[in-house]
Amino acid sequence: WLKATVGAVSFPMEFVAVARDGVSVYTFEPGSEEPPRSLHNFPAVRTAEGCSWSADGSLLGLEDTAANGLSVYNAAEGYGKLCEVPPLIGGPIRNFYFSPLGNHLVTHERHVKDGGANVGVWDARTGELRFSFTLKKLTEMTWPPLKWTNLETHCCRMVQDGVTVMAGGMQKEEPTGKLAVAGIMAFEVAPRGAGTGPPHVAVCVAEAKGAPARCQVFKLTDLATPTATKTFFKAQTVTFQWNSTGTALLIRTSCEVDDTGKSYYGGSHLHFLRADGQESGIVASPDDGPIHDVQWSPTQDEFCLLHGVLPCSMTLHEGKKGSKRVDFGTAHRNTIRWNTFGRLLVLAGHGQLIGDTDFWDKPGKRLLATTRMECCVVCGWAPDGRHFLGATTAPRMRVDNKVQLFDYGGQLLGTLQFPELLQASWRPRPRGAFEDRPP
Repeated sequence: WLKATVGAVSFPMEFVAVARDGVSVYTFEPGSEEPPRSLHNFPAVRTAEGCSWSADGSLLGLEDTAANGLSVYNAAEGYGKLCEVPPLIGGPIRNFYFSPLGNHLVTHERHVKDGGANVGVWDARTGELRFSFTLKKLTEMTWPPLKWTNLETHCCRMVQDGVTVMAGGMQKEEPTGKLAVAGIMAFEVAPRGAGTGPPHVAVCVAEAKGAPARCQVFKLTDLATPTATKTFFKAQTVTFQWNSTGTALLIRTSCEVDDTGKSYYGGSHLHFLRADGQESGIVASPDDGPIHDVQWSPTQDEFCLLHGVLPCSMTLHEGKKGSKRVDFGTAHRNTIRWNTFGRLLVLAGHGQLIGDTDFWDKPGKRLLATTRMECCVVCGWAPDGRHFLGATTAPRMRVDNKVQLFDYGGQLLGTLQFPELLQASWRPRPRGAFEDRPP
């Protein structure tokens, strides 16, 4: 392994590799020529979805294939087992995730007619069941079914005729309010309130009888009056992305047929909406070509967009009106990854593209390096914001499965090979564990 030529001043960090024959947590020491060491080993899980970290990295959840349930491990204290979570209706548990503060764990099993509740909400440290309910269909718009604000003050759940709002602590199942939305197809809770105000929730009503689809934004403390509304057609699917401050929203809509003929996969729009309703507009339409990726900065009121026929446009937009602010040029790219601090930015051509990967210094608007990550399927920044992981995984690639680590100068530090790798990801760290430093 190579020493990093840049960014070497950093503490050891951990990542998990989910292989077909078992799960291993590795430690990586920047500045060392020693390869990452396997610290902890766990039994194999069935799929890539059988492993998940809590947002602060203190908990690791792993599928327990023998019991068809889950085990939760205390990553902050040597990965001792904290609790076991059983299946609700026999299992196996197919999907699960932690609430933002790691207090709760949500599990999902395949729905069985007359089989009972298939989604459970559990205490993440004791395994105690808080409550359960039925989710008949798992789609991009119904998962995750429960969404908390970042501080877990509120939790929302989409039901057949609207959204129920609950206290985030889950002490009792009774909702504190309900937003009635006939024909609801999707919703998203803002991570926090704008300024000192309460958080918002965005909902979308499907097109019906010639009427357009309608997105509305409400304060969680006032479900009677929308603060913003936007209507649009051609929205068979819709996904929402809030900015980190909860003041603006990107609405990505798509339909199966692209009337412009520019995309075999159908047409997609990207709409912009401020939570207070003061600004709204269309950022990208099918006439501009496909939307490959769009991601808000984790720290600033701005977002990066890759759109258009390849080689596509790579642009940075401000979050007040959604206007373009920086043009990074054009290239064969389809993947955006911000580092934790919103300073460094990876723009990559992964998946079906050849693997060219750019490292950008966003404040300086300069390209730091370009490297190639061939056959990269999953990737992400380390919590120090200065190292980057790329992994080739099954079932997308059946051969040459591997984890590769890079520094932000694009240098390949080393490779770990696996006969069959399902997933790999850094262990997250709490805010403040690392400091933001310029390149």
